[in-house]
Amino acid sequence: MRELELAERIAGYCTARVLDADVRGDQPYIVSQFVRGPSLAEVVNDDGPLDTAGLMWLAIGTATALTAIHRAGIVHRDFKPANVLLGQSGPRVFDFGIARALDASHSVLTSQVVGTPTYMAPEQIAGDGVGFVTDVFAWGGTMVFAATGRPPFGNDSIPAVMHRVLSLEADLRGTPEPLAELVAACLAKDPARRPSSLELLSRLMGMVGAEVPLGTDVLERGATLVDVPVSRLTPTLPADSLMPTAPPAKVSRRWAPAAAALAVLLIAVPTAVVMLLPDDRGSGSDAAQGTVRIGVMASMTGEGNVYGKAAMAGTTLAVAEHNAQNPKLRAELVPMDTGGRAEEAVPQAQRAAGLGLAAVVGPMFSGESQAVMPLFERQGLPSVSPSASGPPLATNGWTYWHTMAPDVEETVGALVPLLRRHETGKLVVLDDGQAYPRAVADVFVRRAKAATRVTMRSDATDHGDVVWRLKDEKADSVFYSGYYTTAGPLIKQAREAGFKGRFYLTDAAFGPELLKLAGSAADGTTLTCPCLNVGKGIEGVPSSAFLTRYAKANGGQRPVNYTAESYDAMNTILAALKAGKRTPVELNEFLRGIDLPGVTQRIRFNQKGQLTNSISYAYQVRNGAFTFLGDSRTAALR
Repeated sequence: MRELELAERIAGYCTARVLDADVRGDQPYIVSQFVRGPSLAEVVNDDGPLDTAGLMWLAIGTATALTAIHRAGIVHRDFKPANVLLGQSGPRVFDFGIARALDASHSVLTSQVVGTPTYMAPEQIAGDGVGFVTDVFAWGGTMVFAATGRPPFGNDSIPAVMHRVLSLEADLRGTPEPLAELVAACLAKDPARRPSSLELLSRLMGMVGAEVPLGTDVLERGATLVDVPVSRLTPTLPADSLMPTAPPAKVSRRWAPAAAALAVLLIAVPTAVVMLLPDDRGSGSDAAQGTVRIGVMASMTGEGNVYGKAAMAGTTLAVAEHNAQNPKLRAELVPMDTGGRAEEAVPQAQRAAGLGLAAVVGPMFSGESQAVMPLFERQGLPSVSPSASGPPLATNGWTYWHTMAPDVEETVGALVPLLRRHETGKLVVLDDGQAYPRAVADVFVRRAKAATRVTMRSDATDHGDVVWRLKDEKADSVFYSGYYTTAGPLIKQAREAGFKGRFYLTDAAFGPELLKLAGSAADGTTLTCPCLNVGKGIEGVPSSAFLTRYAKANGGQRPVNYTAESYDAMNTILAALKAGKRTPVELNEFLRGIDLPGVTQRIRFNQKGQLTNSISYAYQVRNGAFTFLGDSRTAALR
């Protein structure tokens, strides 16, 4: 019971969480979070071993799960391919703590085997005490199975397998490097020679250039890395790059997840106008002739290209205005297309040194920033991102990194008092288990203190069970940090069932799609966003002068999300040029002390590169449209 109680407290980092348990009654039971997807054993048996990309995805996800389980003081005891589910948002480990709870006293050699011999450690077979590194041994064997389709010590008779585990070395043929070396360390006969699960996870991240900055929770980092599907994941990226997040590249069509959100959530918006500029030209000799080159690093052609287009549109307008007023010192934009992927951003950052750039606007995504900033730091090249807001970014100690976007702590910190000013009844927080929404929900629960947390499925088409819980809990208000694809249908179904409470959402759900999916039921819904959304369909937005200038330059179009932030980001660099700064070092020193009135908010960076007193904005759905309410710290709802 002690272990089951601990298991219920484990954060859902790549685990199927234990939701409820009672083994003392007449009918013992354990309730676990449902994970839609087959086991690793099924996938490998049906479709063969995973390729390197899928293997690294699996390795990091399962190592994250073991680290979370061990942090709670639990030894899994039966980690194996059948206990790893390949869900839509990453690998999920389950059955932790259950082997001990069901039968803690039987020997592993009795009919009540605690563990599976094929993946058991020597000390487990010998009947000695088991510990956290016992699970690490089983993890190593599971990775061999995933890579080769066979267990490391065979799978014939139990006595033969046990003999090999105790006396022979594991068969690692077919396990790719550098993973094979780490797996061999995990399969050491002597428990003292094996890495801990935390060391294991850290080494895996190091293989793909995703080292965890000091002060960052390694579990959150690991869960984020395996949460979002993209096309490739290999351990052969440059040392300074960030691993893209990906599901196994070779999996059964029965469970292959559809493409999900970007590495760090950015909301879906209409396409922005793109004003293309000339391609790169050499290494900056124009600087001596009165032209300063500024890179714009964003996804121009790949996934998330709407944000690359927004960045180009905003920075183009800023540069055009600057050049019209300062003909003797012109700025020239250099597009740097990342394709929306961190591994594509790295080569762009590497070639920046030969382009003679004074600074870079971007990258747009936090994963890209994590990948390229070590390179920019070594080059001494200042970067101002319009939108990267991942909490770990500010903990790296970078001196050339700046962002226009407040992070999750700040945005949620502003939302909680907004909600408390208007809601005095019972608050329910919905948790759909996805990495980014869950991280936001964690921050909200911590900030809100008094709140009931309800688990739900993000992939469900029917939310009747959640609506029933809301009504059963007598909820007066609901906070949900997930995407509009779930928020829209949920709100509509709740209203149809007679639920009257107000929904509070984040930028994950902010976009016209929410209104389409929820219909008139969305009225009254309140959202907060770290960006100043001045696009089409938003009523009461400020910055009319900016909108007028933008429309004039773009054929009457209105900007989309992060266009205004991109405009402001570029203007910080242009302000340095106007102040007589030319070199990257001079520009960076100017940015560190800048105090500039921007379109989105006042721009002042702290020593971490974040905005000082940054603003998160509030919006409310009224009569089928989003209405701008202003600073979420002072906004009034109706």
